[in-house]
Amino acid sequence: MKTFMILIAMLWSVCVPLAGQTPVQLTPEEQALFESAQLGKLDQVERLVSEGTAVDVVDPDHRTPMMFAAFNGHTAVIGFLLEKGAEVDNRDINGRTALMYASSGPFEETVKLLLAKGAEVNVQGTLEGFTALMTAAAEGQIEIVRLLLDHGADRSLEDTDGDTALSFARENGHAEVVAMLESDQ
Repeated sequence: MKTFMILIAMLWSVCVPLAGQTPVQLTPEEQALFESAQLGKLDQVERLVSEGTAVDVVDPDHRTPMMFAAFNGHTAVIGFLLEKGAEVDNRDINGRTALMYASSGPFEETVKLLLAKGAEVNVQGTLEGFTALMTAAAEGQIEIVRLLLDHGADRSLEDTDGDTALSFARENGHAEVVAMLESDQ
C-alpha cells in the first residue's frame, strides 16, 4: 500500500510535457498571478486580473492559480477568481481539481466554498485515480471528510491500486476518519 507522502509529492511534482506538446511559457504577469494566488495575496490577485491577466491561465502542468490558492487554503482568493469567471473544475495534467488540492486540509472553508460553487465531488485523478475524499481521509481531515460525504462523495471509489478512502485512513492511523467511513455503509 502507498504512503500518503507519495500523494503529496505528486501534487507538486514537475511533469515532463507530453510528447509533441510545447511547454507553456508564462508571462511575468501570469507568473505573478500564480505566486500571488499561492501566497493568498488577494490585493495583488485583484490587481493582476483587473489589468487583464486571465484567471484560468495554466502552468506547464495545467495547474491554475485557483489550484495553487486551494492547496494553501486561500478561500478569499478562490472566491474572487470564481467571481471573475474561473472554472471550478479545471483539471491539471494529472486530472486533479482545486477541490482535490484543498482537501488535504485543514481548509474546511475553502472546501465549503468550492462545493457551494458546484465542484464535482467524485472526480478521480487520471494518474493514480485519487479523489478528494481519499486525500482528506489519508490526511485525517475529519471535517473535510464529513463535508465531502455530505455532498455525495462516493466512499467506494478505488484508486488504480484498488485502495479506497477507508484504506488510506486505516494506513495512516486516522481512527476517527475510519469510524466515519465505516458508518452507514
